[in-house]
Amino acid sequence: MLAFPQPRYLPCPDCGQSVAREHERAHVCDEERRLDYMLIQLRGEVAALDDQLAAWLESPQGKFAAWLAEHDR
Repeated sequence: MLAFPQPRYLPCPDCGQSVAREHERAHVCDEERRLDYMLIQLRGEVAALDDQLAAWLESPQGKFAAWLAEHDR
């Protein structure tokens, strides 16, 4: 059987940076890059948040919470 060639670079599972196989143990994630990578992975949920919040604010519980927040201010 023929084996597939192994890629020289692999993405870091924590930050997504391409890391050479021979240096993967020495790789240290940049904190800002790691946070950006996490946001990219969650972009669908972040995009849905506005719609979910707007729908909740139209519900009776959301209307009461908005009224109470305004009243307590």
